[in-house]
Amino acid sequence: QWQALKRHCSRRGVQLIGDMPIYSPFHSADVWSSPHLYKLAPDRTPAAVSGVPPDYFSRTGQLWGHPVYDWDALLQSGFDWWLRRTAHHLDLFDRVRIDHFRGWVAYWEVPADEKTAVNGKWVPAPGDRLLDALSRRFSCLPLIAEDLGTITADVRETMFRFDLPGMRVLQFAFGGDFP
Repeated sequence: QWQALKRHCSRRGVQLIGDMPIYSPFHSADVWSSPHLYKLAPDRTPAAVSGVPPDYFSRTGQLWGHPVYDWDALLQSGFDWWLRRTAHHLDLFDRVRIDHFRGWVAYWEVPADEKTAVNGKWVPAPGDRLLDALSRRFSCLPLIAEDLGTITADVRETMFRFDLPGMRVLQFAFGGDFP
């Protein structure tokens, strides 16, 4: 049914945009089937979890609690998991928004035993290398980078290098920090 809907939309010039969350929940099939791709303790509980640093929304940041990736393991596999995941999303949608895209450049990692995100730290991620692998696999990158939150020059430069559009939320469009 979905593929029929997608063909129907395509014939009428309508593109479908999907959303690909950057992280997988701890109790997901992804973490269960590929624990080596995440920073897990020997008992397979998260050693480090996702979040965002303190900001104007929250003095203590946001503690999302998803296990963070072991980017070295992903790199060693040639980003196979991300390639398969992206291919699946592109079978369903014409374009895919990468939720928390900045996490492909650097992500906020919090020790798993913390109760807030305050004691996290920025950890670099190999976003350029991942996007290179995606560029080799797909003739074009119909991706949209969710560029909300703490967006630094390196994130903007990565978006520019790979010609990735960002997004704007009307609520934030008229503040003094966005010319």
